[in-house]
Amino acid sequence: MTMKFSACIELLYNEVQFIDRIGKAKDSGFDAVEFWVWKDKDLKLIKKICQEKRLEVSSFTGIVENQIVDPEDREKCIRDFKESLEAAIYLDCKHLVIHVNTIQNDGKAKPVSSLISDQEKENSIMNIISSIVPQAEKAGITLCFEPLNTLSDHMGYYLNHSSKAFEIIRKVNSPNLKLLYDIYHMQIMEGNLISTIQDNLDLIAYIHIADVPGRHEPGSGEINYENIYKKLLELDYNGYVGFEYIPSSSTDKSLITTKRLFKF
Repeated sequence: MTMKFSACIELLYNEVQFIDRIGKAKDSGFDAVEFWVWKDKDLKLIKKICQEKRLEVSSFTGIVENQIVDPEDREKCIRDFKESLEAAIYLDCKHLVIHVNTIQNDGKAKPVSSLISDQEKENSIMNIISSIVPQAEKAGITLCFEPLNTLSDHMGYYLNHSSKAFEIIRKVNSPNLKLLYDIYHMQIMEGNLISTIQDNLDLIAYIHIADVPGRHEPGSGEINYENIYKKLLELDYNGYVGFEYIPSSSTDKSLITTKRLFKF
């Protein structure tokens, strides 16, 4: 198996209406599309078009409206997840992205009580994930923690380094709990990208790409994506690479460089 490529249609192809971005992704050669929140989408129409275009839905957000860092949200998170799981099964989507905080419209994490300690937040994450992961195992769906940067985009987000996410994943010890390694976010927070990927590949199920600064297409900034791609080939990575970036010009122009770097 080889790595597969997914277009984040929240950010790519903004020149056209949302539903038309699926066809644009197919025309560009992508294997799949991904998006963020599913509750505001026409899932029936998305499924119909993806079937017609022979595209997969590769991922979307698994807990939409609640915070797994907050012990008070436990039951609401479990209900929230159940709805997302049903949507994933309907769309035959095999990955649900798990954010530990709710991301607000301004990009910042929704605040939690200052009385909740970091240890209590981690305990809450462990408790809730341990409660929902058996359902994911039964459905054959992989839950993917996504660490996010707190310096440029998502201030207040708890899980902002990959090391903490890997630690929690190892503690839960489920084949259906992995990491979405977002190269853009982790370059900002920690660097050391290739070594981190190499040392933890068994726990990485999904990769997102964008460059720093600006979150534009690979090749526009400081990250050496040519070397990252070579390392992924060397490691025989066979998961998804999601193109989750803001095109610096048109999407089609931005893809010229990106597709050349990733040779598809």
